[in-house]
Amino acid sequence: MMFSTLRTATLAAFVTSHAYACWDIGQEVQTTSGTIKGHASSWQSEVSEYLGVPYAKPPVGDLRFAAPQPYTGNGSIDAAKFSPDCPAAIAPTTGPAFQNLPPFAEKLANILGQKGDVFDEDCLTLNIWTKPQTGEKAKAVLLWIYGGGFNSGNSQSPAYNGARLANDMDVIVVSVNYRVNIFGFPGVSFGTGLNGGLLDQRLGVEWVRDNIAKFGGDPERITLFGQSAGGSSVDIYSFAWTEDPIVHAFIPQSGTASNTMVGGRDTSGGWYSASEKLGCGGRDAGEATLACMRSKPWQAIVNATTPEGGALAALTAFAPTADNKTVFPDYNARRAAGNFAKLPTLVGNTDNELSLFTLLACVGGNSTNCTQTDSGAGGVLNGAFSCPAASAAKARADAGVKVWRYLYAATWPNQDIGVQGAWHGAELAPVFGTSEFVSGMPDIPAERNFSQILMSAWSGFAKDPENYLPRLGWPVYDPTKNTLIKLGGPNSPDITFINATSVDSGCALLESLAANPSGSGGLGDLLSGGGSSGLGAFFGGSRRGRRSAPMTRPRGPGRH
Repeated sequence: MMFSTLRTATLAAFVTSHAYACWDIGQEVQTTSGTIKGHASSWQSEVSEYLGVPYAKPPVGDLRFAAPQPYTGNGSIDAAKFSPDCPAAIAPTTGPAFQNLPPFAEKLANILGQKGDVFDEDCLTLNIWTKPQTGEKAKAVLLWIYGGGFNSGNSQSPAYNGARLANDMDVIVVSVNYRVNIFGFPGVSFGTGLNGGLLDQRLGVEWVRDNIAKFGGDPERITLFGQSAGGSSVDIYSFAWTEDPIVHAFIPQSGTASNTMVGGRDTSGGWYSASEKLGCGGRDAGEATLACMRSKPWQAIVNATTPEGGALAALTAFAPTADNKTVFPDYNARRAAGNFAKLPTLVGNTDNELSLFTLLACVGGNSTNCTQTDSGAGGVLNGAFSCPAASAAKARADAGVKVWRYLYAATWPNQDIGVQGAWHGAELAPVFGTSEFVSGMPDIPAERNFSQILMSAWSGFAKDPENYLPRLGWPVYDPTKNTLIKLGGPNSPDITFINATSVDSGCALLESLAANPSGSGGLGDLLSGGGSSGLGAFFGGSRRGRRSAPMTRPRGPGRH
């Protein structure tokens, strides 16, 4: 019944007027950045694909560690390939353990490790997938913000390719590159780019608002969605731009503002550690370090950003910092007061977020046996994702905002990485419809149908965030009722509605641990303990700069 309803709703979009019936696939489009020439997607041949479109000036020279500046031009841009990734700190993801894990585990590690990618500071670009020749004349827009702990990540991952959503669901998909690591979150304010990575995201949203109509999009129907640090970015955005959000709905996946651990902490330690390593002086040198750091090659800066002190230090070394403009130290109070953009929201997480991190920590620790067992710490740390999602959903419900909360629990053979439950990011390929291309293995029929459900739900929410999900029978969130939407199970596309208390029972304990992040028995011990194969090995282990020369990698929908 549900899939039939989804199919009917999806097909309805295709009988609307065709304002771009004469659209040539990949045709030139006049934008504020210049004349953009696209091409047909190699995966979905009816979709026009525009890759590596600049929205901000290259953040080099005096623009390094500064707020982004809009890119404008009247020249021609061949948008045929992705831009380089923004310079990133990548944790090691290779090791002998992969020989004892399912094949997809190593593929996933290579994607997360951005293996084979080119890196460069000239990276502030976005990508567009559109099919204006059919469907609505002004299409809803899904604008994607990637994750990576604010220290890594990119918009060219094959999992995030928007061609199938654009082809099957009559939406436009846009993905935005933003600065990460010390370049986007330096932890010092004298460069005007304290949270430059978040300002990059905002400038990308503004570019979409100003230009997306030329691609067949509706600038009044932009939905901001993201996962992990991208999910946190989406939620942070809802607090930062309350008066002029531009977007009309939010989907934070496995991340909220609370996941950034901002508080009132001093975030400058990572900066001064790097500046001292590079001969620019330490804390005593203060603002004088800025000019010196701007003079150094970006590769040297990346190599100098190896965090010390285990997982907690790595998670917080270069991350959003409270400035009371883009990021705030008091999100709990702001939620309680309703100080956020009151727009429809779909928020949630997977049922075993921690498993991916412990697996990669084990692999990075060169263990040959990475078989996982559940632990008390694992249960608590999974709550580090589910409890903030619960708080975010409840605050919106209390404010009278339409909000839906999900728990993703589906597992599939071609997504198996050797862990139990749905790992951190497991929902991404089904939402984008990219699981076959990411894994190189076919979807089973139930998985294919399930992906259609999620694609339809996400795109339908983008089209009509107030009313689409209720038409699917998905209940608006009420923490006292069976309104938590459980998405799938082991090899199962079943969708059920459960009470959130079954998921949120450990939130009180987590709050007490968060109040003591570095003390004995606190959250810091849980994050950084565990020896060479623990979380500390993954988050706080050796980080290295990535070389700028490309490596050979199979082509797919996310590689050009």
